[in-house]
This record gives sequence, C-alpha cells and structure tokens, in this order.
Amino acid sequence: MAAAMEGGRRVAWDPDQYHRYGDHRLRPALELFARVDHPSPKQVHDLGCGGGEIARLMAERWPEASVVGSDYSNAMLEKASAVPSRVDWQQLDVRAWAPSEPLDVIYSNAMLQWVDGHSEIFPKLMRSLAPRGLLAVQMPLSWGEPSHRLMRETLEEGGFGSSELRRTVARKWVAEAHEYYDLLRPLAASLDIWETRYHQVLTGEDPVLEWVKGTGLRPVLEGLAQDELSRFLDIYRARLAEAYPKRPGGETLYPFPRLFIVARARG
Repeated sequence: MAAAMEGGRRVAWDPDQYHRYGDHRLRPALELFARVDHPSPKQVHDLGCGGGEIARLMAERWPEASVVGSDYSNAMLEKASAVPSRVDWQQLDVRAWAPSEPLDVIYSNAMLQWVDGHSEIFPKLMRSLAPRGLLAVQMPLSWGEPSHRLMRETLEEGGFGSSELRRTVARKWVAEAHEYYDLLRPLAASLDIWETRYHQVLTGEDPVLEWVKGTGLRPVLEGLAQDELSRFLDIYRARLAEAYPKRPGGETLYPFPRLFIVARARG
C-alpha cells in the first residue's frame, strides 16, 4: 500500500507511523479489492504492497494463483514478510519493472501517486495484463486539501529547505479523473472510475499532523535539518489545528478524498 519513491529520490518509510491509523488506510484498499472481479486469476501482483494485508488476502481468495507482493521500501517488505503466507515478496522500482509474463490482476493501492510519469506508466501496466485481466488502482486526492495546501504554503512562506524540496512537495501527484479515463479508455474493454470522500474520525493530539507524517510529509521530515524541521512543525501544527478543530467530544474530522480506477483489458 505504500511505495517509497518520489520522482527519482528514495523516501524512507516508517511502517509503524504509516499504520498508526491503519483502519482508515486499510478501508479503501479493501473497497478496491472488493471491486476486482476476476473468477480465476493465475498471475496476481500487488504493486506497492506495504504491510502486505491485501497480498495475503489475494493468496486466500485465489489459492491456485501465483501471488507477488512488491514494494520499493525494504522496511515495508520486512513488515509484510514477518507474517507467514505463501506470497512472494519482492523489492522493485515500478518505473523499471516489466513482468516476465502477462498478469491477470495488477492491484495498486496508494502507491502510484509517488511516481512520476503516469502517462507512460498506466498504459504500460495495461499492456502487462493478460486478455480480460484487471488493473485496479487507488490514489489519494489530498493535494488540494487544507492539510497539504498548508504544508506547501508553510514551506514556501518560511523559505524552509531547498528549492528542490519545495518543488517536490508542490508536485501535483494525481491528475484529474477524466485524464485517466482518456488515457486508459483506448486500451480497455471496460473502465470504471470513481471518487470517494472519507470523513475520517481521528483521535489524539495533533492527529492530522500524525496522519501526514506517515505519508505526504515524509519528504519534509527527511529533507529538513532538525532545527529547521522543529520550526516548520511548530508553524504547521498550529495551522492544522486551526484548519481541523477538535469536535466537542475531542475527536477530529479529517475529510480525505480518493480516486479509484478499475480497468479491464481487451480479450
């Protein structure tokens, strides 16, 4: 569920931080998996498998299939492989990856937003499918949300980090839904694209900050020196608290939109 790459730069992941709100992160993965309608796949790949939850479900759902769970992050793969299963765990870079044989299912949850070049990668994934195979993708649409807008504004206004870091964080990582439709429709027998906005209920101190620490804030956490990072977090934390106030019961509502794509190959 998480790759570890931003452009050409490796991003280190903290699996424990990423899974701090595991139920919220797992829900869209399960909802995407429920829409994967293939009766008897033989070759299945979970691309960006993270902690391996869905890859293990794939192995249970399709006992005759060969199931690969891959990720760019060795830390995530270590967490995934710590749970016994028959999944083949692999470390790979999706930009250079080409399967050795056509795949019946390519599933990718919350990973492809970390990789540039969607106009090349998505058609490549479709062409990697066997006839009537399925590509199933989910990506967060958080770029325009207050949490991520304030992240960019705080970096820019405070002059924090390098210009390269600010460009990295400013990159709009997911295109509009119609762009993926136009990109995939010529290659697909059928194509389903939808968006879901989750009103996530978070608890604890600074819960939105803790959420983004597990994903979108990773380049900032790694890219700033400790004293600069402390100053950035002080400002960013206060802005998040204002944008996402606690409810009367102490919880915080964090709206979070996601884009889902399920495309079936021609056959």
